[in-house]
Amino acid sequence: MRTIVYLAVLALSTVAWAQAPAADGGFKFDVEQGELVLFQLAVPDAIDLGGEADTRGVTEALTGTIVRDLGIAGYFNLVDKASYLADPTKEGMKPKYKDWFNIGTQGLVKAGYRIAGDKVVVDLRLYSIDGSQQVTLPAPYDGPVELPIEATKLRYHAHGFVNEIIKHYTKAPGFFLSRLVVVKRVNRGKELFMVSPDGLDETQLTRTGGINMLPSLSGGRIYFTSFRNGGAHLFVLSGGKAQPFAQFKGLNTGATMSPDGRHVAVTLSKDGNPEVYLLEAQSGKVVRRLTNSWGIDTSPSWSPDGSKIAFVSDRHGSPQIWLMGADGTGQRRLTFQGNYNQTPDWSPRGDKIVFTARDERNVFDLFTVNVNDGTIKRLTQNQGNNEEPSWSPDGRYLAFTSTRSGESKLYIMTADGRFQTMVSAGKGQYMTPSWGR
Repeated sequence: MRTIVYLAVLALSTVAWAQAPAADGGFKFDVEQGELVLFQLAVPDAIDLGGEADTRGVTEALTGTIVRDLGIAGYFNLVDKASYLADPTKEGMKPKYKDWFNIGTQGLVKAGYRIAGDKVVVDLRLYSIDGSQQVTLPAPYDGPVELPIEATKLRYHAHGFVNEIIKHYTKAPGFFLSRLVVVKRVNRGKELFMVSPDGLDETQLTRTGGINMLPSLSGGRIYFTSFRNGGAHLFVLSGGKAQPFAQFKGLNTGATMSPDGRHVAVTLSKDGNPEVYLLEAQSGKVVRRLTNSWGIDTSPSWSPDGSKIAFVSDRHGSPQIWLMGADGTGQRRLTFQGNYNQTPDWSPRGDKIVFTARDERNVFDLFTVNVNDGTIKRLTQNQGNNEEPSWSPDGRYLAFTSTRSGESKLYIMTADGRFQTMVSAGKGQYMTPSWGR
């Protein structure tokens, strides 16, 4: 009974902590602060080049999406529209560079469109004010594009455009065409949803009316735990259909696919104690047992090169982050601070692992630990419970859940914790996000 209750708490609860030891065994330190120079961008409302009133929501789908994305990205300061010297509508798609330069603008985003029936021709442009020229972007952002007048399709095009803006200024593309899988409460059950990074587009993936939890999105597959067959069994969702993956006796949970797509690391209690096992990604057959301790070993997370696995173990008395080779060899403890550390996720850049931990105030926050030297950095503080972190595909951002607004919602923040934005737009509680890679 202790094993089942503890693993359920370990998998589904909240967590946090800090840096200098406190009297109760927790830790204390402040979120790291620093200076950051932001790019100054102006984003006026989209212009209807046909001269008609926008009654189809095109402006919001285009400009609204661009503004939200740039805010989430954290690299940009949007110039106040009240300070504009130029009239964006009158100048059309040909900016008066001097007017924009005089208010400190570095970049100008222009969106124009022309409605024709159920189609709309969209023209998105980025201008360098310092260079007095339009920035050349790759297709389909190098000229007008005809699209259906559907908010989802228009937002998708705007997301891709913002990715290219981010790449222009930071040399690496944005993440706004990626997707996350989350768990949400639906009536008395918990179901899986696919969510866009800005939170506006949600698609329900499961409709069992029961408990579905701990999704992991990788390589176009979603592994998750479901109680639909009477126990905590693993399923894989691909092509819109969920198929049984692992249904051993006891707990089957915490599946995560290896970077090469060949194996899945999972937690099984089929031999009496929750341990980490390696399964074949296609068949679900056991390849080998990776851990064998008296304690609970769970929550595996692969290194980006597939050579190592991070996991949680309480074999020394409290849940801590551990590392091992992908074959189970060389197991070593990575965290020595705090007394309740869990839900590790290895950065795609390979240098850090983000995790949740309980701090000296008995609340939960997010931290990173350097894989090489064990250095700890705190990312969240004094804003409710923050937990269940998942790295973006490029390792520059983190998705997580927070109760700072009262109910558990989905947030995205920069990897250093400086910019944190609530992105969930739907009703209800959001849990255990997994950012697709």
